[in-house]
Amino acid sequence: MEQRSERSIIDDLAFRAEQDPGKTAILYEDQAISYRELEQRSAKCRGALNALGLKPGERVALVMCDGPDWVVAFLGVIGLGAIAVPCSTMLKPGELVYILNDCGARAAIITADQCETMQAAWAEAPSLEIVLMAGGEHERMKSFNQAVDGASPTPAADIDADSLALILYTSGSTGAPKGAAHRHRDIPYTVEKVGRGVFGVTPEDRLSSSSRLFFAYGLGNSFSFPLGLGATSILCRERPTPPVIAAVLARFRPTIFFSVPAVFRALLEYRRQGQLLETGSLSFCVSAGESLPAQIYHEWKEATGLDILDGIGSTELLHMFISNRRDLIRVGSSGVPVEGYEVRLLDERGQVIDGAGRGDLYIKGPSAIPYYWNQPEKTAETIRDGWVKTGDVYRRDAEGFYWFEGRSDDLFKSSGMWVSPVEVEEALCTHSSVLEAAVIAEPDADGTNLVAAYVVPRPDVSPDADLIKAHAAAALPRYKCPRRIYFIEQLPRTATGKVQRFKLRTPKRP
Repeated sequence: MEQRSERSIIDDLAFRAEQDPGKTAILYEDQAISYRELEQRSAKCRGALNALGLKPGERVALVMCDGPDWVVAFLGVIGLGAIAVPCSTMLKPGELVYILNDCGARAAIITADQCETMQAAWAEAPSLEIVLMAGGEHERMKSFNQAVDGASPTPAADIDADSLALILYTSGSTGAPKGAAHRHRDIPYTVEKVGRGVFGVTPEDRLSSSSRLFFAYGLGNSFSFPLGLGATSILCRERPTPPVIAAVLARFRPTIFFSVPAVFRALLEYRRQGQLLETGSLSFCVSAGESLPAQIYHEWKEATGLDILDGIGSTELLHMFISNRRDLIRVGSSGVPVEGYEVRLLDERGQVIDGAGRGDLYIKGPSAIPYYWNQPEKTAETIRDGWVKTGDVYRRDAEGFYWFEGRSDDLFKSSGMWVSPVEVEEALCTHSSVLEAAVIAEPDADGTNLVAAYVVPRPDVSPDADLIKAHAAAALPRYKCPRRIYFIEQLPRTATGKVQRFKLRTPKRP
C-alpha cells in the first residue's frame, strides 16, 4: 500500500484521479462524482478564484452545507495557496461577523441557505470583498457554479507543507471562538495515523458522518480520510436527525459510520420506537466529541451487533489522538494513544505522572496547531514546547488505557472528595426512565457543594426522582450520589454535541 511523505491532500486527489479515475469519490443525493471529475472540478475552481484575484495566504470563509460544492470550494481554495476558513452553518449573523473580521476574510463562498445570514453579516465585515453563492442567485453575489463552469483549469500552487491550509474556529463554549491554524502537512498526517492506522480505511469503504464538514471531526471523516485513502464519501446537506440518518444508511449503505454519543442515543431511541434502522452494511462505528457512556455502547452492540470505537480528539490536533481499536476495545475508556502522538498527565502541582494516575491531559503531535490566529496570549496559555493543554482531566490505568473524568472546570469536590460528573451521569443513565443526564455542583444551605443532576426522561415515562436517586446510590459512594434532581426537556449543548454544564450553573429555584 503506497505511502508518500510531505504530500498534501491535493496530491492525494491527483494521484487517485490518475490511478483510478472512474472510482466514486462522493455520493450525494442523486450524484456519484468520480475522482477524475472531482479533480477536474477543483482545478477549475482554482481557475475561478485566480481570475477573481485571490492570492496565496488570503482567507476565504466557507459557509456551506455539506455537499460536493463544499469539497470543490475547499480544494480550490487551499490548492491555490489561500487559506480556507470553514464556518458553521448554524452561526447567527453576529457570530459570523466575529469570525470574518477575526480572520480578515477577503472572500466567502456560501450555499443558498446561508444567503440571509451573509447579507446581514457582510455590512459589518469591511475586509470582505467577494461573495460567491453555490446553488442560487443573488444580485450582490456571484454564482459559484457559473464561475467554476466558465473557468480554465489552473494547476495547483507549489505549496510548502508548513504553510497554512485552514483555520478552524473552536465552538466558543468557554469564551470567544479561537481560530486554530492548521498547516498543509496536518491533513495527510491524520489520514495516515488515524484514517489508515486506527480505522483501517481502504478504497472499498464508504464513509458516512453525522458530524458536518466544518468540524475538525467531520472534516476527517467525510473529506480527509476518504479522499486521502481512495474511499467514497457519503455527503448529506440535511440536519442529521434519526430519520435522515436512517435514510442515508438504507440508501447508500456505508461501511463505517462516524457520530457522537448524543446521536447514537437518539438512534437507539428511534429504533426503540419501532422505526427501521438498517445497519447491515456497517463494519463498525466511531464516536467522538464527548465520552461515550458504556451504557450506549452495550445498547448499540445488543441492537446492531456493531462495535463503537470511542476516542478523543480536538480542533487543535485536527482529529483523534487517543482511540479504541477494532482489536483493542476497553468499553467506557477513550482507548490508547494513536501512534505518533505523545500523552502526558500532570498532577495538581504540574508534575508529570508516571504510570497509572489521574491528571490534566496534554498532547503533543505533528498535527497540532502552531498557534491560534491573532491570539498570542491564548496560544501561550494553551501551547508550551509543543504540548497542547486539552482542558480535560483523564485517568490512566495500569494497562495504559485512558478514562475521561471531565473537563477541568467541571470537576468539583463534595464532602472533601473529587466528583467526576461523567461517572455520576453514567450511573444515572442506567435507570430505565433516564435518557440522558448532566451533573454539576450546587451549594447547600451552608455553602458546601452537593451533587445536582439535570435529567432528560425517556419519552412516555413518568420519572420518579426518589427512585432515580436510590438507583444511583446502589452504584455510587454516598458523596457522589445526587442530592437534587431536576427534570428538563433537553440538555444545553455546543454545536459539536458537547454538554454545556456551565449553562446549568445558574441560581436555582428552592
